[in-house]
Amino acid sequence: MAQLYINGKNYGPHPFVVQIRDLKTHEPLENVHVGDIGPKFGYNTMDNGFLLFNKVKIPHINMLARFSRVDPITNKYVRPASPSLIYGTLTWVRSTIVLQSGGVLARGVTIATRYCAVRRQFQDRDAPANAPGENQVLDYKMVQIRLFPLLAATFALHFSGRGMMALYNHNQVIMKKSASNQASGRGAGPEELNPGADLLADLHATSCGLKALASTVAAEGLEVCRRACGGHGYSSHSGIGPWYSDYLPNTTWEGDNYMLTQQVARYLLKSARSIFVGKPANNDTCAILQSYLSRRETGAAFDILENDADIVAAFAWRAAYLTFEALKHRDVEKRSWNSLLVDFWRLSTAHSQYLVVKNFYEAVFPSGSSAEVAASLGIDEPTLDVLRKLFRLHSLHTLERESADFFTSGAVTTRQIILTRTKAVMRLLDEIRPHAVRLVDSWKFPDWQLDTSLGRFDGKVYEDLFRRASEENPLNELTFDPYPMSNTLVKNDKSKL
Repeated sequence: MAQLYINGKNYGPHPFVVQIRDLKTHEPLENVHVGDIGPKFGYNTMDNGFLLFNKVKIPHINMLARFSRVDPITNKYVRPASPSLIYGTLTWVRSTIVLQSGGVLARGVTIATRYCAVRRQFQDRDAPANAPGENQVLDYKMVQIRLFPLLAATFALHFSGRGMMALYNHNQVIMKKSASNQASGRGAGPEELNPGADLLADLHATSCGLKALASTVAAEGLEVCRRACGGHGYSSHSGIGPWYSDYLPNTTWEGDNYMLTQQVARYLLKSARSIFVGKPANNDTCAILQSYLSRRETGAAFDILENDADIVAAFAWRAAYLTFEALKHRDVEKRSWNSLLVDFWRLSTAHSQYLVVKNFYEAVFPSGSSAEVAASLGIDEPTLDVLRKLFRLHSLHTLERESADFFTSGAVTTRQIILTRTKAVMRLLDEIRPHAVRLVDSWKFPDWQLDTSLGRFDGKVYEDLFRRASEENPLNELTFDPYPMSNTLVKNDKSKL
């Protein structure tokens, strides 16, 4: 990518193909300086390099001109019929990151859950005196409250990723059909659109928000899983550490997660303005904003503890409340953009959490009887019931962590928050515990892919840890006998000191 200048005018970054090495000797060409950037925090299986050009000339044909081009005769810049299509690739990559985030987190949750089911530590002080043995670590509430919400998040992100890709594919079909109908004269960037004027605007904002939220949840969740494995979690043999460091770039590439939230906030503010001028877009975002405005004076009454649909409505209410609060700060109080960046981050997070909860709800509570829904998902009714409990755990645990915004918006009462924390979430942990290992097994990760001692399918954790340490560690080839019961522990001669 390089800036395109024509007669001194900058037309922004455009893609070009540039040869950097000789095809026979593979030496860098003249005026081309190329090299490797060196070791990284992780993901070192991927080579990353630097590249410098010093007045390197390339032919006109080397400009990639699928969407825009420069006329070789008139030297005139020709814009694409629909500039929106330019952003299709960026949107697709972000959508893919959202789709993959559930599986990424599931690897860590699988390892931690299996290990905590195998590992036993301490006796329950309230257990009967004749209770044998030590407790499974997975039975401790402090472990469950860390792992089970992440287990629920794996499925929430999975269903959100499927919804994100479906939205992307739907919009791509429509955009390609309309690309040849009329030219667009707007400036570059979906964030500059008027809501409803471009089919890509909602998709762009959704992909930005979900990419930021999903990759953050996955990355931070992997660290929680590692720590839940105790001291052995710090070993590379746990399988979590290397996976965590390799995944971390997802939080910064394809748009830094904190920067992307500005794109979401800008879109939501424009959507709110469109409602005030009577030109709202026909999409879910404007629908929840309009619903909030129509009920803002009378207030909300969401039964989040008994009605699953009301949980989704409470998330929508909170997102709409934060949208109009941000709009007031920006348009009425005339606060600077920079002074509102923290508010925009909170707004984007709230809107994206609503989308995740909504996608999860629509996946496990579609229209039809439980038997029909289970059949459509290829599962039985008891499994569907467990998935619905995971939906409630994910939603209510998120609500409890974000309780300040929910209470301030009027979506819930303090009593509901207290009951959510002390009753509902704790009860769901108990109900999910018997199914935890089978739920992680449902992801069907083979042992070779997990590459872990702690999360082996057969549960032989300590045997494999010792095997890897004693037989696969090259440092022990000369000084350590892999058979400790033999007479020879040290193979080399003793020190002369």
